[in-house]
Formats: sequence, C-alpha cells, structure tokens
Amino acid sequence: MKQKSFSMLLTSVLVFTLVLTACSNGANEKPVNTDGTSQPGASQGESIEKGDPFEKYDPPVELHIARPIEQTWTYPQGDSIDNNVWYREYESLLGIKVVHDWTALASEYNRKLNVSIASGSLPEVFSVSASQLKQLADAGQLEDLTGAYEKYASDHTKELQMGDGGAALASATFGGKLLAIPVVNAPIYEPNLLWVRTDWLEKLGLPEPKTIEDVFAISEAFTNKDPDGNSKNDTFGIAINNYLYGPITSITGFSNAYHAYPQTWVKDDSGKVSYGSVQPEMKQALAKLQEMYKGGQLDREFGVKDSNKVAEDIAANKFGMAFGANWNPYVFYDAVKKNPGMEWKPFPVPSIDETPTKASAGFSASGYVVVRKGFKHPEAVVKMLNLHEEVVHGSRRNEGQFITVEEGGERINTSRLSIVQSGVSNQGVLDSLALLREAIKNEDESLLKDALTETDKYGPTVDYLKTGNMENWAVAHQYFGFEATMDNYTGDRLLMTAFGGQTQTMTDKWATLDKLEKETFTKIIMGAASVDEFDTFVEDWNKLGGEQILQEINDWLSSQKQ
Repeated sequence: MKQKSFSMLLTSVLVFTLVLTACSNGANEKPVNTDGTSQPGASQGESIEKGDPFEKYDPPVELHIARPIEQTWTYPQGDSIDNNVWYREYESLLGIKVVHDWTALASEYNRKLNVSIASGSLPEVFSVSASQLKQLADAGQLEDLTGAYEKYASDHTKELQMGDGGAALASATFGGKLLAIPVVNAPIYEPNLLWVRTDWLEKLGLPEPKTIEDVFAISEAFTNKDPDGNSKNDTFGIAINNYLYGPITSITGFSNAYHAYPQTWVKDDSGKVSYGSVQPEMKQALAKLQEMYKGGQLDREFGVKDSNKVAEDIAANKFGMAFGANWNPYVFYDAVKKNPGMEWKPFPVPSIDETPTKASAGFSASGYVVVRKGFKHPEAVVKMLNLHEEVVHGSRRNEGQFITVEEGGERINTSRLSIVQSGVSNQGVLDSLALLREAIKNEDESLLKDALTETDKYGPTVDYLKTGNMENWAVAHQYFGFEATMDNYTGDRLLMTAFGGQTQTMTDKWATLDKLEKETFTKIIMGAASVDEFDTFVEDWNKLGGEQILQEINDWLSSQKQ
C-alpha cells in the first residue's frame, strides 16, 4: 500500500469514526467492572463533556518520548524510526510532533529507563512494566489520565479497552486515578495444548489421545518403540525445556491436567488470591514428571536446554509430544520442512480425573504507556490510542491486524511504530475466530468483514486444506490450534491470572522466589530431590516473601472494590 493511500485511509477512518461518535448515546456513562466496581472516570453525579477524539492541536505540540526498538525492524524506503508513516500522520491529523528523547533496543530499554527514573529525568511519554508503573505511581511522578480518557477516548477505544471486563484498566488505576494506558492483549493465545506427532501414532498403531492415560501410554511408546525407525533408543515421549514454563515445550499444560496452575495467581470462591505453584496439585504433577524422567520419557539433559535447543531436537526427530500454545506450528515448521511426512496435531489437555481441565493464562495487560506528571497535554496519548485502534482494529482497517506497506514485493509491517497502541481483547479475538471458522468452512472471505483480527489466516488455511501447500503448513496448523482452543478453553475453562500488577515485596523478592521455584522443581523432576522437597519449598517460599506478597495482592484487590 502506498503512503498516499495510507494517509487517505487514516483520513477516511477519522471521518467515519467522528460520525459514529457524534451519533452515539450514553457517552457520559461511567463504565463498571464485572465485579460491580467503578472504572476510572468522573465520580458519580459528575459528567465530563465529551471531546473530539481526534481534535487537532493548532499550533502543533511537541511530544518528547522514549521507546524500545528492535534491530530487526524494517522500514519503507526513506523511512526510519525518527521519520515514519505513523509519526507523519500524528502530526498531519492530530497536530502532534514526536521527538525522541532517546530510544533503546528492547533488551536494554528497561535498564535505561530505570536509570531515568532514578535520576528523575523522565521523558513526557514512555512505556513501562507493571513494576515500573507501581514505582512511579508511588513516587507521584505520573500524570492523572482519568479526565483525559473520559473526555477524549472514542467509543470504539473504550469498547476495546473494556474487552477484558476492565481488568487491565483497573491494574492501571491507583487511588481512583487512571495513571496509565494499558496495552490490552488476549490471553486466548496462551493456553497450552497437547501437540502430538500423528505420523508416529500411525506408525505405532496408536489411537489419538482422549484421556490422560492415553497420553502416558503414548509417551512410553514414543520412548521405547523406536517411532523414528532408526533402531536406536534415542527418542522421548514429551519435550520440556529448562525454563519449565511458557508457551513452548512447557510443563504448564501437563500441570493443568492435574488442576495445577504454576506461576498463576488463582482466585478462590471467596475472592482470595493464592499462588498456583505452591498448591498441593503441583506436587502431584511433579511426582508424575519425576516418574516419567526415571522411565526415560524426558530428555535427561532438559535442565540445560532452552526452548531454542529443544526446537532443534524436535527437528532432529527426538520428541513426539509437546505442550504449547496454538501458535507452536511456527516452532515446528522448520522440523516439518526437514522431515517430510512429519505431522503434528493439537489436542485439548486431558484431565487426571472427571473434572475437565482449565488452561492457565496470563494477565490481559502486557504493558503500559504513561505520561510524566505536569505534561500540559496528557490527552495526546488518548488521541494517539484512538488513531491506532481505528486504523488497526477499526471497521475501516486495512488488511487484517496489521497496517502494511507494499514495496518491491515485500510487505512491511508499520503498526509496531505506533507509539500508543493496544491489542484486541479475548472476546474480540474469539468473535473474530468464530467468523474465521465460518469463512473457511464456507470458503467465503466476505464473512470476515466484521472480524477485528486473524483475517490473514483465511487465504493460507483455505489453500492448505485444498492443495496441501506446505508453504502454508504453519498458518493452517495455527488455525487448527485456534479451533482446539476455542472448543475447549473459553469461559470458565480459561483460568486467567487474577493479578497483573506489582507489589513492593514482588519488586524486592520475586527474583529470589522464582529462582527457588525453578531450581526446586527441576531437581524434583530429575530425581535429585524427593517429591517431599516440595513441602519444604512451600514453607521457604512463604517465609522468603511469598506470604507477604499474597497479603499485598489481596489488600490491593480489596482496595479496588472500595
């Protein structure tokens, strides 16, 4: 897409949105969380006059920012991080001239920002983590965005920001003041599925797994019955990596089978939060993993192999099963290309008992954008968010989730250059996936006109299903992963962590607690420690700060309801 047409697209989007905003009713209504607590905004009995979500500054204002960047980013010819299509449209459409105080590679950004925080030399707008947000909020260094958000956030922006029921906005609210714009994301991408090599199943005459006993039997067969046919005892049932958790070759999905939710803040029926890794169900999962390790079903060297190394071993035909997210086919794709006939299929994680599994997932805010206290135009970040949401996720957006520039046959993604942005919430993704499923089933792309995301999966998946084109293997298999996730891990079967913020003790103690957890669990799995060492771990975890962290989390959640 040429830059001129991109500019025309933005302009048409703004006109269209302003008409919708002007026609909308209830603009001054105060949003409410799913638990009945109020969202940031005017206090009851007050109203804030609705402003123009795209009102242009005249004369233009300068916005001094700091931001993380990546060396791998590409730009259309003539563009750069300092001069690109988004920055030009900010100035052209909104009257906002972006000036970089500094940039840093993503790997160095937090370190450099922490130096800025310590020295008090903050830019006007910058992104922060949950811990940095808490630190700056406690120090009174952030501008209150409550009024600016209520006045200038478009109806579409508010709808997307509330797509998680208000949890992300609540995590950015301190003392009733909205101090950050949360980057809302969709935890539906995170549930661990069970990915199985079905070509090995067929070779060994094994059925697809329906129960956890099936999984154990398949793991034993993949370990001992030479599924790769090389007459060597060099294969393993299940792949795991030394980090233990996460979206790739993780023990998270295995733990979910035992109703254990490691590294997840779990809320009970009374509303009190506990930590999933210290619950007795986790001990049961570790005991089974230890048994499987002793039986040779886990790589004896997993403790020194990260996910990249495990992916190499998958390509070397070492593993037949792995727990991971719906997008794991992109991890498997290199292995599939190197091994003709290799085939992976996703399955829901079977339960250890009659209670269906739930899938643990992260928080709905992956980061935050904040404004330095005293900046005269805090509403600028809200207007920039409106622009992003309308162009990338609005009804007049370009191809799917991303704005792209076509240049020399290459599609260059520019949406990453947007300074204030957010994703599509869980429900928005699920609604889009439902439309995608219907479109693929009927081979009718027009059914995607109301989808907010994932529309780019349509063409490759239809092509793979019709022709078997291996170039589209990974995309099509992520779609299969989407289907498995949609059919099994929605509603109350998606267990999202109950807390996404950062307490003071977490800031001080979490690195120690996290190291203790991973080292203890690794020793238990490898048989270097007895399963009963788990009980000692729980005691130590509480003494070293865990108990205090839980108290702080529960106190914070109680304060949000007041």
